[in-house]
Amino acid sequence: MSTRPGSRAALAVVAAALLAGCGAAPHTRGAGAVSSFGVRPVAWNPASAQVGKVTAVADAGSVVAVFGDAGATVLSSGAVVATDRSVTDWVDALPIRGADGSPRWIVGIDGKGHLHYLRGLSSFEDVSARYGLDGQRVLGAAMFDGARVGFLLDREIAVADGRRVTRYGVPAFAALLGGGGTGAGVGTDAVTVFDARMMARTYPLRGVTHAAIGPDGRVYAATPRALYAATERGELALVYDAGGDSLHGLVASGDHVWFADGAELGVVDGERVSETHGAQVAPDARLAPSPSGDVWVIAAGALQRFARADPESALGATWSATLAPIFARSCSSCHLPGGVSGTDLSSAEAWQSERRAIRDRVVESKTMPPEGHALSDADRDAIRAWAEHR
Repeated sequence: MSTRPGSRAALAVVAAALLAGCGAAPHTRGAGAVSSFGVRPVAWNPASAQVGKVTAVADAGSVVAVFGDAGATVLSSGAVVATDRSVTDWVDALPIRGADGSPRWIVGIDGKGHLHYLRGLSSFEDVSARYGLDGQRVLGAAMFDGARVGFLLDREIAVADGRRVTRYGVPAFAALLGGGGTGAGVGTDAVTVFDARMMARTYPLRGVTHAAIGPDGRVYAATPRALYAATERGELALVYDAGGDSLHGLVASGDHVWFADGAELGVVDGERVSETHGAQVAPDARLAPSPSGDVWVIAAGALQRFARADPESALGATWSATLAPIFARSCSSCHLPGGVSGTDLSSAEAWQSERRAIRDRVVESKTMPPEGHALSDADRDAIRAWAEHR
């Protein structure tokens, strides 16, 4: 007798529950199936700029746009460069391929389903018509690969590849996601995955709420209780049983696939599952991706960013905790990419490459920053400690 992938997954959960009476069930913390790892908060808003109640975030690397009831706030390397208050009902946001062929546009989707593009790091404009979506309500969007972006409509997906927009009829999806050359829709009791020719494969899974496509193209799916990963045979296999209805997030972010489990954060890589102890995220928090591999956490209008603490270079940790806030306060007006100084100091790697010059001009001669750009003694001492550390 054969069973469908979703049936196997459901049977796996039942079997795990039955085994609980004989000791810890497999794929659980108690059975040793979950290892521990640490996270650290990342200072994404060093100047503590007011961004209102956050509903979405789009991370394009050095540029991050935060969306909420106060409008959209644009940050470059942690420094606020623009605030657009023309729209305040944002529901989603992400970087996508531009309608003009640009590799990345930051876009937001408002409550009416209109698509808005960040132009020139200054303001947002409605670009629904440029993707052939004028008059359509966009429910979500996802990058399938470097050339194709999909837009979720009412029982349709519109796929733009830079030359044309093609529409495909689909079941009603609650969410659209993409990566690794594929797209996927989360529907009622199933995840449907589309390849480059939009040929579909369906993974039945009763109660599915979230899905993600890992950096290797592997499909992950979650119900409120359990986490699954696709096998080479095209089935969904149970990799983690939370023991209760506590899973509330799943997102592919850089080289990691993150999930939220109650107050903890987790990472899944194939059959390997790791969780934090004491992350204290809200039990209804939503997750958003970052190309860095960090994860954004949105809960009750607040926005946090977390990075894995293992392995983590001392430089990266020092930059996020100490140097990035100083850069935002005292250096960003001149030293952003393409800034008037001609020297980009917007990353940990850039500071490392300019270590000697920073020590000589900021710590020793004190000719930087120039007049009119304050740098406190405490900040200068922090830079001295970094510059002299080996």
